[in-house]
Amino acid sequence: MTAELMQAAQRQSDAYRLLAACFSQPDREMFVEENLCANLAGLMREISLPAVGEACQRMAQSLAENSQEELLIEYSGLFLGPFGAPAHPYGSVYLEQDRKLMGDSTMEVLKLYAESGVQHEGDEPPDHIAIELEFMGFLEGRIAQAVSESNQADRADFSAIRARFFNRLLAPWAPILGNILKEQATLAFYRDLGECLLGFINAERQRLQKPAAAQNP
Repeated sequence: MTAELMQAAQRQSDAYRLLAACFSQPDREMFVEENLCANLAGLMREISLPAVGEACQRMAQSLAENSQEELLIEYSGLFLGPFGAPAHPYGSVYLEQDRKLMGDSTMEVLKLYAESGVQHEGDEPPDHIAIELEFMGFLEGRIAQAVSESNQADRADFSAIRARFFNRLLAPWAPILGNILKEQATLAFYRDLGECLLGFINAERQRLQKPAAAQNP
């Protein structure tokens, strides 16, 4: 049972990390060489999300059809647009009443990073979708480690942080971003990325709301 719980948590960790990579500035050659979308599709199927896996598989096909330049133009237009990005990748834009960056919600994100022993570095605000997904992957990885070591204290601590972070700071806005991508993206890659984000986060909401004894770690 311990091995199964550890493997389940590790799959969730890998899924979060690969999904996070899809929201980074696109590097088509790297995405293709590392089979990013195909690996993500496989993980989604393993965690019983076949429709999400199909969306990820379509992303892999899109990479074969679009050039690096096309992906960069689409990425910039969606997330960095000079006249206001239609798909803001920052949680505070959705969680703050005045849609400002680095608001109270961002400070809460930083607080939970610090509680987990994570130091935010880099130029992007800490509530960027890729960074938040990466953090969820980190938490799942620490839970997997705690399970493997039978460390109940660490498992409880990181599970509690996961619940707070997901329910308060990620789940309330990530599906909105997913829907925006589905509606606004012109390239299939980003439309299907929106579908993947939406389906995965909605499934995670259901998984993490189950009683502790009934859910994966």
